[in-house]
Amino acid sequence: MKRTLFIMSLLMAFITNAQNISGTYYVGEPNYDANLEHPWKRGFTEVSINYDAQKTSIELTYNKDEKAMVGTPHALAQTAAKSGTLYSFTMSNIGPNCLINADLLQIEPGIFVVQPATTVDNSCVEVKRATKSNAPAKGGKVYPVESLVREFILGKNKSRVDALCANPSEFQQLVEAAVIAKCKLLNDSKAEAYPLPKEGMTEQALKSEVHEAINAWAKTRNWSQTVERSFIKSTEWETLRQGTKTIGRQARAIVIYSKNGTCEWKEFAIQQDYNGSSYGKTYVTGEMPGGFAVKCN
Repeated sequence: MKRTLFIMSLLMAFITNAQNISGTYYVGEPNYDANLEHPWKRGFTEVSINYDAQKTSIELTYNKDEKAMVGTPHALAQTAAKSGTLYSFTMSNIGPNCLINADLLQIEPGIFVVQPATTVDNSCVEVKRATKSNAPAKGGKVYPVESLVREFILGKNKSRVDALCANPSEFQQLVEAAVIAKCKLLNDSKAEAYPLPKEGMTEQALKSEVHEAINAWAKTRNWSQTVERSFIKSTEWETLRQGTKTIGRQARAIVIYSKNGTCEWKEFAIQQDYNGSSYGKTYVTGEMPGGFAVKCN
């Protein structure tokens, strides 16, 4: 419970005014082990960042003799960057021994992390660190050690960078909060792009039968999510035929499911077979790709 409250307080920290991002940033690696062989060597201790607030674009110079890395927010993050809610940039134009072609994500004002070795599930709740199975490789050789997964902290305050490198627990909590905030932003944008469809057929007996069929489908496939409710999207059945013979009818249903307090909706194909005189019981024939964020209530 305390950890959840701490993460929530960090998420609230992203609601800030626009910041002066430009400046000199010191570089730290929280999981660097000098005793191990590293396939990528870094020969610099600071970088220069120039941020254009109007274009929400960023330039990062790590070597004056190399072309600067450039970054722009993901299309779904434009509003967040302009409002100062969340700064996250996709970097490119890289040269040898730079900070990797990856994301630049702010974890607190004045502090960015490059290539956070952290993933989050679709519900923006379960955050996982990198494991040996996805450690980096170079020249056909795999380096199966978690500490070799490259993460860089960029900070205007060198003492703060050093403190985060020396305190992996605090660093991880800040990264988790930033990754979750970015995930929620993406989900909110998806929710706007994919609104919940309207209900079609409303016959109560049929609705109950469809809900039962969806629960059976989820149970058979060992869903980790919980089916909250369902409804029929189609306004009428579509007849299925083989030649001139009627073999059944099909429709589409919507299921709303939850996991760890967040909800999504998905479309299902349902069907009833015809035996020549009547239609049989409703069953699920498949679930459509995707899963779109929706309010649980």
